[in-house]
Amino acid sequence: MKRRQLLAAAATLPWLPWAGAAAPTESLISRYGRAVKPNPQRVFAAGPPAAVLLAALVPDRLLGWPQNLPPEARAMLAPELARLPSTGRLSGRGSTVSIEALLALQPDLIVDAGSVDDHHRSAAERIARQTGIPYVLVDGRIGQSAQQLRETARLLDATARGETLAAHADAVLAMAQQQREQQRAAPPRAYLARGADGLETGWAGSINAELLAYAGAHNVATAAGASGVGRVSMEQLLAWNPDVIFTQQAGLAERLRGNAGWRGINAVREGRVWQVPHLPFGWIDGPPGINRLLGLRWLLSVLYAQQPPTAAAEAEARAFYRLFYGTPDAAPLPAGALP
Repeated sequence: MKRRQLLAAAATLPWLPWAGAAAPTESLISRYGRAVKPNPQRVFAAGPPAAVLLAALVPDRLLGWPQNLPPEARAMLAPELARLPSTGRLSGRGSTVSIEALLALQPDLIVDAGSVDDHHRSAAERIARQTGIPYVLVDGRIGQSAQQLRETARLLDATARGETLAAHADAVLAMAQQQREQQRAAPPRAYLARGADGLETGWAGSINAELLAYAGAHNVATAAGASGVGRVSMEQLLAWNPDVIFTQQAGLAERLRGNAGWRGINAVREGRVWQVPHLPFGWIDGPPGINRLLGLRWLLSVLYAQQPPTAAAEAEARAFYRLFYGTPDAAPLPAGALP
């Protein structure tokens, strides 16, 4: 199938179940503390990826947002999600909720999603022991999105809802796999620009930038021992000389295009600096959760067609927002969603 045909066919894939989904062989969920009681009704999200996951699966049971959502993000969510308070986070870059505040919320369950490593396991075990509240970690890499949705839905007794969302994820992931397998040219060399100056990035292999590789790009940000998010120098970036730059930082793409110091980079000189939508949640990162499924489709079009989807782009974005976030039809689309 030619690229143009693939991109045209992609418009229908996410809304149909994909029969090729492989049966999971290993659970993505690690459990700590007491057993989870059936049908938990009060669920605390330990971090932003878990919050997006729970908002999509059980919006009526999520106790609040770990992050402070701006008004423009809340305007793009179902009313019940838009009204939720900011409760603080237990995981990620420092806890912002005390054990006392957590206990006062009386959650039946704590859910964390994203990276699962020794640090997160230790924290989960400690908090479950201190509070007596069951705590689960959900491994949240993008390629596991469908399994993540199905397993978490079963845990929450929301199987039907989980299957609806997982079928969407299956189709999007299959489309990405097909594109990678058919790509014969060298992978596009990409850089994810973060921070006010664009010199923060997600290192290759990190969950924060994994969508680039999953879409078939080569993340130029590599360094021995580097992981997660880090700073780079302008000299290093010039040496990497990426072919395409993506950023979710509001207004940064326009600033980079007009910055003389960045014009020595192929991506800037040739007009391939893309402003990625970030509302209500990022399409590449911010957080690195199931919100990235829409960003994966967008990235495939940008990387291989050199433009965001034009045919039915608005309808596709609205359909995803409606399905996953309950977004009202009258809500505005985020900047960058359309050409």
